[in-house]
This record gives sequence, C-alpha cells and structure tokens, in this order.
Amino acid sequence: MPESSPSAHKTDKHRLWLLRSIFLSALAIYGGTWLGYYLFSRGLDPVSGTIAKALINWDAKWYVDIATHGYSYIPHADFGQNIIFFPLYPALCKGLSFILPFPIPAIGIGLAIFFGLLSVLLFQRLAKDWLEPDSAAFATLSYALYPAAAFFISAYPTSLMNCLAIATLIALRQQRPFQAAFWAGIGTASGPLMVFFAFGIWLVLLGRVWADRQNLVLISLFKGLSLGIIACSGLGVFMAYQWYLFQTPFAFVVAHGPYIGHLSPLDKLRNIVELFPLWGGDYTPLVHALLLEPTVLNPARSVYFFMNALILLGNFFALGILWWKRQWALLVISIPLVFAYLWFQGAAQGPVSTYRLLYVNLPLFLAAGWIYQSSVRKTWVLPFLGAEMAALVLQAAFFISGHWAF
Repeated sequence: MPESSPSAHKTDKHRLWLLRSIFLSALAIYGGTWLGYYLFSRGLDPVSGTIAKALINWDAKWYVDIATHGYSYIPHADFGQNIIFFPLYPALCKGLSFILPFPIPAIGIGLAIFFGLLSVLLFQRLAKDWLEPDSAAFATLSYALYPAAAFFISAYPTSLMNCLAIATLIALRQQRPFQAAFWAGIGTASGPLMVFFAFGIWLVLLGRVWADRQNLVLISLFKGLSLGIIACSGLGVFMAYQWYLFQTPFAFVVAHGPYIGHLSPLDKLRNIVELFPLWGGDYTPLVHALLLEPTVLNPARSVYFFMNALILLGNFFALGILWWKRQWALLVISIPLVFAYLWFQGAAQGPVSTYRLLYVNLPLFLAAGWIYQSSVRKTWVLPFLGAEMAALVLQAAFFISGHWAF
C-alpha cells in the first residue's frame, strides 16, 4: 500500500485545523449561551422565553422588525428609527420567508449560522493567500474563536458582512478588480462601515488601474469610475429606495443623529482623546463572570468599554504589523475603515462594537498569523487561544442573559 505524500499529509493536517476551529467555536458559543441563559442574572434588557427567543435581542430586534414590517421614517424625530439599519440582511430574511416554512426570527438565526460557518471557510482561503499554511491555519482558528463569533447565532448581519468583506479581499488578492468591486458593492447594502471598506477597496483598485494605464488615460479613467460605481452600488440602491419611499435619499443619515446623539466635531475629537466613557467604570462584573457568580444589572460601561478599547488598540497594532509586512493594499483599506469607526461611532458612543464588527478587525487575524509565522517559540499560542475562547464564552453568556457586555 503506497504511503501518503507529504502534501496530502499537510492537507489533512490543515483540514483538521479547520474542523477544530469550527468545533471549538461552536462549543464556546453554545456553552456560553447555556451558561448565560441558566446561570447568569438577567441584565438590562433580557428577553423572556426560550433560548431562541432570547437570541433576538438588541439590534436583532430592529432587523427582524424591518424584515417583518418594512422601513418607517419620521423626519427629525428624537427617537431611534429602523431606517438607520441597512437593508441587505432583512431583505434576505424577508425573501426566504416566502420560500421556507419558518418564521422570520428563525430564518434570521439560520442565516447568521450559515454565513458564520461560511465566513470561517472563506477566511481560511483568504489566510492561505497571505500566509504560510500553518500560520493560515492558526489565523483561521483565532478568527473562529474571536468573541464576536457569538453573534453568529443571533439575527445579526455580522457573519454576512464578514463573508462579503472576505470575498472582496480574496478577489482583490487574485487580481480580479470587477469581482472585488462587485462584492464590496453588495456589502455597502449591509452596513454603514462597509461603505468605508468599499471606499478603501476602490482606492486600491484605482491605484492599480492607474499603474497599468499604458498611456490610455481615458480608458483608465472610465474603468476606474466604473469600479467606483460598482463598489458603492448597494448604497446607491438603498438611497434610491429611500428617495422613492420617503422623498429623500438621506433618511438613514438624518435618523442616525438621535440614535447616537448630536455632537460637534470638537466634542467628537475630545471624546476620542479621552476614550469616552471608558474611565471610571465598575469592572467587578467581569470578575463575577470569571468566577461564575451572578452578575450585576448592567456591565455595559465597564466590561463592555474596557474590552472593546483593548480590541481598538489591537487594531492600531495590526496596522503597524501591516506596515512592517509592507501590505500596502490592506493598509489603504484598513486605515479609513478604522478611523471612520472612530469618528462616526467611537466618538459618539465610546469604544463599542469593535468585537462585533469583525470586518473592521480582519487585519488582526492576519497579523496574528504573521506573528505566529515569525515566532521561534510558540509558548504564547495556547494562552492566547484560551483567552479568546474564554472571552467568546463570556460574550455569548452576557448576550443571552440581556447584558450588552462586549
């Protein structure tokens, strides 16, 4: 019987890494969900009933509402409105509800799980394009154990946006400009920060078109403009829809002010410098959670901001890694994305949602792979993955019990 080749052995090894990534991620998510549902005290906004009902919480309620009742908009209202949430995910939920014999909340959870699993598979493919096989496997595992993977079982578009962002980067790496613009364009219909992601993608594509222009300036300009239109197509459709429905293409912008608060540029700059409202929080909920003791009513201004601030610092560290590795395309994409997050969300609400916004953090996992690749001794790997997995368990537990923690 012939022996297996070294390449076949490596393939089996990396397939085992992938299966391990999916298994450990699922174990942490469902273990944390069980822990939070049965052992944690109820938080600020718990949803009573079964675990499935409790998963439809926070922004998931908005997306389910859009899929069920459609958009509504009252100009200059002083309360939150569902028009600020982008349409791709609820549109998919609504469309599938005509085909599948399930209620929209169940379809929303099913879509999140499907795209979450798909995102892990896509990320492994992306990582293999940038990293050595072992480092790509490690980066994939760090991605699968990232705490925001807890949102892969709630009616959130997080996993969908991750898939679109990763598919865009894969096409970009494979020198397929129109395919990259296409996936980025679809992504702009899924969330506001994806618009800045698409802008970064377009800048990279524009630079490549100009470098290959071969003196055909008009053709290059036409190609660059076409890529830009495709890269923002989802946003364009959403704005046209708002124009048709509400006679204004900027309803989502106007309605966003009351949702996060009206701030001057100086106030925003001050909040960024001061890391508002990170300081002065009570961090005992994290200690209680680690000791499996009952948590206090709402740890939002302690654990939540602290953990997200760490991830935000990690993003800046990842930008440094990208500079060190001379990954200019990723830098061009990541810098406007991270700073747009800071200005439009972080400055108004503090360091929030960096866990959940995985497409902001994609360079983090590639950076982890490069560090793994350059490390002679890898004694840090197990503690690092263990800390990730523990944070994922806590995120799932806090979410299901009605705490907005990370």
